[in-house]
Amino acid sequence: MLNKSFLALAAMIAVMSPSVQADVLAAGSAYGGPSQTQAVCYIYNAGTGPVSITSRNIFREPNINLPLAYVGCGGALAAGSSCGIAANIANNVAHSCRFVVSPSGADVRGTFELRDVAARVLQNSDMR
Repeated sequence: MLNKSFLALAAMIAVMSPSVQADVLAAGSAYGGPSQTQAVCYIYNAGTGPVSITSRNIFREPNINLPLAYVGCGGALAAGSSCGIAANIANNVAHSCRFVVSPSGADVRGTFELRDVAARVLQNSDMR
């Protein structure tokens, strides 16, 4: 049988422990036509403090995670900084981009682009 002071201490720790929550920033599905060759995602930290990037992915349909050809985003993104990721694509399907950042409510914006072999933007959208 647990004593009451142990239960009270456990409850107090649970209430006082900060809970880290994350936000998902995503765009897609986008299709740039048969000439699309690269998917690129950029994010910008418009806030006053750093954010943690817990995951970053580019997907093709149907929900296939692509290997990244370029990774310019590490584990943290300083205030006023931006970074990007890219994946080579060689197919006629739609693609999506997804970042998970914390803390929740961070002031982060993003853009997702599909480009052709000459790096011309075929399709772009804001990440939300």
